[in-house]
Amino acid sequence: MKRYFFYFMGSVLLAGLASVNACKKDGSINSATIEILSPTAGQMFNAGEEAPIKATLTGKEQLHGWKVELRKKTDGTLLFTKEMHTHDLILVIDETWTNTLTEHTDLVLEVFAQIDHDGTLTSKTVEFHAHPG
Repeated sequence: MKRYFFYFMGSVLLAGLASVNACKKDGSINSATIEILSPTAGQMFNAGEEAPIKATLTGKEQLHGWKVELRKKTDGTLLFTKEMHTHDLILVIDETWTNTLTEHTDLVLEVFAQIDHDGTLTSKTVEFHAHPG
């Protein structure tokens, strides 16, 4: 009986080691190329004008989502944010922000790509300007 117990425990141990090994990463590190198509650097938007937010994110491996943040350059005040948890090698962002600002404002758009399920992000920024009404 003891002999079967040792065989059984040995099998359980081997199965456990195999499952732990299967969950390990293969050593490759994902990365993403982020191309911000709009707005472009230095572009200006008048009051009431819609600013298209367009970007293409391409992963070395499957990406796990994206996020955009639009902030005032001077103090980092968040004006617009949106995110999407989605899986694909290429992600396309097509959003719109409407300029409702009442003073000249330099803006920073940051586009994030989530490259894994651990929440690892990479990002790219572009600066542009909003005119008041």
